[in-house]
Amino acid sequence: MTPKIILYELNEVPRRLLDFYIKIKPNSAFAEVSKNGLILNTITRDNGELHPWSTWPTVHRGIYNEFHNIRFLNQDLSHANLYKPVWEILSENLIKTGVFGSLQSHPPLINKNINFYLPDTFSPDANAYPKELNLFQEFNLIMAGENKAISRSIGINQIKLFTNLLFKNVISPKATFKTLAHIIKEKYNPKFKARRSTLQNVLAFDLFFKTVNKYKPNFCTYFTNHVAGIMHRYWKDLFPEDFNIGLEDIDKFHSNSIIKAMDLANNDLSKLIKLSKKEDYNIWIISSMGQDANQIDEYIPELMIRNFNKLLFVLGLNKKSYKLLPAMQPDYIIEAVDNRSLKLIRNALKGITDKEGQQLIIERYPPEKLTLNISLLSSKSLIKSLFIKFKEKNLPIKSLGFELIQRDVGSAYHIPEGIFCLYGNDIYRFEKYKDQQIETSRICPTILKTFGIDRPSYMQESL
Repeated sequence: MTPKIILYELNEVPRRLLDFYIKIKPNSAFAEVSKNGLILNTITRDNGELHPWSTWPTVHRGIYNEFHNIRFLNQDLSHANLYKPVWEILSENLIKTGVFGSLQSHPPLINKNINFYLPDTFSPDANAYPKELNLFQEFNLIMAGENKAISRSIGINQIKLFTNLLFKNVISPKATFKTLAHIIKEKYNPKFKARRSTLQNVLAFDLFFKTVNKYKPNFCTYFTNHVAGIMHRYWKDLFPEDFNIGLEDIDKFHSNSIIKAMDLANNDLSKLIKLSKKEDYNIWIISSMGQDANQIDEYIPELMIRNFNKLLFVLGLNKKSYKLLPAMQPDYIIEAVDNRSLKLIRNALKGITDKEGQQLIIERYPPEKLTLNISLLSSKSLIKSLFIKFKEKNLPIKSLGFELIQRDVGSAYHIPEGIFCLYGNDIYRFEKYKDQQIETSRICPTILKTFGIDRPSYMQESL
């Protein structure tokens, strides 16, 4: 009998938060997993600054970024073809497979063994499979793009797309009601805007669960970032002891926001546990790394690109030669049409400084073929003057297509340690790892072993 695995990718959730949640919610689905499943500890050995768009490919490809070298979103990935993602290897070995939102999964892989395929929310286009996922992805990308870094007002186009999803039965009335209820709460209490990112999980998991029940793949993934984003901002409100602050200094709404985000993941897990019992699925919950307290001494409002074409005009560059691809603030990904255009924009961006001469745009990583990853900086001088210097001219920020945004100060950041939770009929295989740290690069070969597929020679041993 062919095994069945659902890989629930709970981005950046650390063991500390999971244990805390189980302690305050002893009747939760996560508590059920702790009692009748397994919770193991993981660690990633990826080098450089840890980011999910680099650590998840390590999970999926069974080799660290020292080799796969996937460093930024929408990076040209042709160099990584030697290290295939797990869903590609499984489908080549006739395993019915589905992908739902996993990072670095664009473009969609379509073959006779792929039941469904929804690339991540940073994809450069809405291509997905089958058609209902394509419709959802169109809405998904617009919402993610328009609400990048901060929650903005909801436009007519977004409302039309959402209504279309409802009428075509892509999303359920129940998920629709939850979404509308949240938007109404935002009107009465603006603090709820800080939780808007959780709606992505409400809508996405609703569609994922329906799709899994329809196709019943032997292996599928589901990615959610809804806990990670809220942890980054409000860790100090849930764990004030990490910052030597008292209860009077925390915001209870924000501390509860992390718990509310975990409640959503818990609701997902509850449904998956029922599905596990009915359809004999093994549920694997994993984070490719975790988060922990991070003290920021001083926050400076951030520089953000609001109009890319305006920036290109001031730089004297042809807008037809460049495309701005989705990324996560403060990073931006630019795709050039050729090497000459790439060289021109790299040189031009180096000339953007504040009035004191501090460079405001840096390259976080070297370009990969024609894709360039830049990161926007800010400075006290910029905030004070609201002018940018380019070619010896002082220009207003808006004239270059930039704007300044102010977010809640972050209080948690990435750490190598994560979680690996298992629920189902084969947990006995993993009990010997209870007191160990499992390297995340061993997850992929373990999946292959479960399906009786030999691991490629470059991968580590399976668990």
